[in-house]
Order: sequence, then C-alpha cells, then structure tokens
Amino acid sequence: MQRSMSKSKGITVVMILTIIVMSASTACNSHKDEQSNAYFYKTEETVHTYEGYFYLHSYTDLWQDIDLYITELESFSNGVLYTLELEQPVSSDPYDELLDRKYIGYFYVADEMIYYLPAEKDGYTDADNNRVIEQVKSDEADFLEQCMIVCCEKGTEDITDDNGYHAYVEVDGDKRIFRYYNDYFYGSKEYMLMVWEKGQGITYYIHGNGAKNMHVEFGSHIKEKQKVDYGYPYKIL
Repeated sequence: MQRSMSKSKGITVVMILTIIVMSASTACNSHKDEQSNAYFYKTEETVHTYEGYFYLHSYTDLWQDIDLYITELESFSNGVLYTLELEQPVSSDPYDELLDRKYIGYFYVADEMIYYLPAEKDGYTDADNNRVIEQVKSDEADFLEQCMIVCCEKGTEDITDDNGYHAYVEVDGDKRIFRYYNDYFYGSKEYMLMVWEKGQGITYYIHGNGAKNMHVEFGSHIKEKQKVDYGYPYKIL
C-alpha cells in the first residue's frame, strides 16, 4: 500500500512539473507575440496583395494588382530580419525587368523600431542573405548604423546627409511616414516614401528617381492615396 502511494505521488509530481514547463513555454510564446512591432505585418502573414502603379520604360502607366512577399530570414534576441519582395509588372518591354523594383530591401524589426537596408541589385541571393545575417550576429550595433530607421513610435528628426538626402520618420496619428528624398529632385536623384499603419504594415509605398525611372507605387486604395498631399517630391500625378 505504501509503495502504491509513493508511486502515485511520483506520478503527481511529474504531472505538476509537466504543467509548469508547458505553462512557461506558453508564457514565453505569448511574451514573444507581445513584443512584435505593431506597425509591421503579422507574424503569420507571408504575402499581401496590393493595388500597384508602375511607370514603365515605354513612358506609359500600368495599373496592376501585385503581391508583396514577406519572408522571415532569421530571428535574433533583439529583433527579426525580413526581406520584402514585390511581384513584377506584366510588361512586354524587357527593360522593365531590369529596373530596380522587385527587391524592396531588408527589414530588421525590433520592438520599437523598423530598420531598412537596401537590397543588392542581384536580389536576395544566399550569399547576400548570409552576409547580412552574419553582420547582425557579429555586430548588431554596426549593422544598425548602416540601416535607416523607417518606422518608430516617436518619429525621428529630419537629417540631411553630405549628398543632400533627407531621411526621417513623421508621426501622423496611427501612421508613421518615412520620407527619403534629395533637395535637388531632378535627374537621377532617388526618392522613397513608406507609410506604415498599426496592424496593417505598409499601406502606401513610393520609390523612384527624378526622371521617374523605375517609379513604382503600391498600397491600399492607391488612387485615393495619390490625391493626398505628401509634399515635395511625391506628388507625381
């Protein structure tokens, strides 16, 4: 009888320990979910369909629904590294495939910040992806110095670099608007606009240069977005 009671106690102890471990694991996972950035895409979202507008190499407009592919590369203690890749427009002009529209860039998503690193023109090759991952692993602070902050709760100051490029995040209610442009807009000067909204990810995106080469826009209700005065130099239409 005593042996039977001891066995019963042992089973009870094992069950209690199992419940504790499972509860701790659940708490960890919940804590990880709570730490996710409110402005980035939900963790389970791998593709998002947008309305798209392209200005083609043939100097014509193209409206087309397009997919944005959201790929998690690596998770780190302070953030998660993603790539964003845009579906290409259906165009008969082969030069359109050569324009730098497809690879949106690397995004390092921390609790309070979203950092952006442009992709190489050859895309997300294994070598490039591994290089970026190793940069984060070996010296995260140095990696972040190479990036631009494209989203944060309190916004950032308008900083102009030695080449005349402005880069800053503006606060507008639940929106965080990243602006990147040069005072000298014409020629080949690059411009970029990213509008982030809580729980939605990017809701409007513009990228191109002063000659309107490789110009691309995508977002939700994009024709309405184009009427919003985002200021110089984003008023294209």
